[in-house]
Amino acid sequence: MRTTKISILPVLFRSAISLVLLVLTGIIIGFLMIPKAVPKISDTVVTVDTVEAVPIERHRGGIDFKIDGEVIPFRQLDIVPEITGRIVYKSDDCRLGHSVQAGEILLRIDPTDYALEVEQLIEAIEQAKVNLTENTVQIENTKKELELAAKQLEIRKRDLERNQILAQRNAISAAELDTVQSSLLSAEETIQKLNNQLRIYETQKSKLAVALRKEEIALKTAKLNLERTEVKAPISGVVTSDSFEVNSFVQRGTSVAKILDTSQLEIQCSLYMKQIQWIWRQTETENSGYIFPPTPVTILYEIDGEQWAWEGRLQTLDGGGLNAITRMVPCRVKVDDPQSVHSVHVPENGTKNAPPTLFSGMYVSIIVHSKPVVSLYRIPEKALLPGNTIWTATNGKLHRHTIRVATTVSDSVLFYADSEELSPSDLVVVSPLAAPVEGGNVLVINTGTKNVAQK
Repeated sequence: MRTTKISILPVLFRSAISLVLLVLTGIIIGFLMIPKAVPKISDTVVTVDTVEAVPIERHRGGIDFKIDGEVIPFRQLDIVPEITGRIVYKSDDCRLGHSVQAGEILLRIDPTDYALEVEQLIEAIEQAKVNLTENTVQIENTKKELELAAKQLEIRKRDLERNQILAQRNAISAAELDTVQSSLLSAEETIQKLNNQLRIYETQKSKLAVALRKEEIALKTAKLNLERTEVKAPISGVVTSDSFEVNSFVQRGTSVAKILDTSQLEIQCSLYMKQIQWIWRQTETENSGYIFPPTPVTILYEIDGEQWAWEGRLQTLDGGGLNAITRMVPCRVKVDDPQSVHSVHVPENGTKNAPPTLFSGMYVSIIVHSKPVVSLYRIPEKALLPGNTIWTATNGKLHRHTIRVATTVSDSVLFYADSEELSPSDLVVVSPLAAPVEGGNVLVINTGTKNVAQK
């Protein structure tokens, strides 16, 4: 039988390694469990951020805001002859695209028939005057005959009275008395006939006067129609259409041309209700509804980098409500003098162009100069953070504020003074803040006295 020998050295070696690992593990765990010393408050380092801040300024001007608009005609008139006839003359200016002046003769209708009518009525009026004169003479003659007849009647009455006395004395016969009475009745009958004739003449006079008046009115109408044979331009402007030529026949009331008024123009635009509110608040009184307080505007148009400007005024609402799609209020701007234009910006190394004309259909920019009666503050635009938040630095501490922004002007922000308990001279932070906290310590540097120029 063979005996096998087993070595115990490897076993002892492995056991020793395991023991060493266990000891090291215990030492590490013990070291990690030792509590660290808490630093004292007096040993803590206080972090102070450095910020740039400028004073909040009171805004003394109004609120200017920019909108877009389209130029439209102030008015466009149809040229409509008021009589019928054949055209014998047409002005060279009465052509599409040509300019005409108020009072200029555009066309002339053949005046022959209307001139003859005037002559006939003049003759008719003369005849009516003659008839009226004859009637007047007849009335005067009848009145004189009445005076004579009245005197004759008085004589007949006295004669009758004398004969009645004689008849009582039997100085005359009854037949003679009847003859005197018959003479009296004849005199009374003559007066009655003359009165009837006088009334007839007076009635005829009224009819003749009415007839004369009708002829005079007809003559005025005929003369007016004769004047209407010359059709004149009612306004100065540009001819936008013409549909007639010489020798063509026109009917009364038919449009033969159209003239666009260039003395004034209007601009269609739209405003948000917030902007409408600024305009309404330009006076202390209640707003006037559909009529705006006087609000000046500047109209801008750019050609090759050069800007041109016209002056106008925001006038009225263009309708009575909001646009259902844009939710904006349609408005009208009136330009009283489209020819008054001036350059407001010339590009560098640019050539100044000739002044443009404000045409219907142009798309322009409009600067509305509103002056609402509200208190506003101004800060740099870079001071405003998302959520209409600003940070102020007061006595070395940060404070957060939420403001009601009115609008932005250039590089500035205008906000309502009642937004927070802020006042001019409070310092608003304009530099970036990494992680600002309410009441955080800050060191203010580069404090400016004016952040932007006031308007």
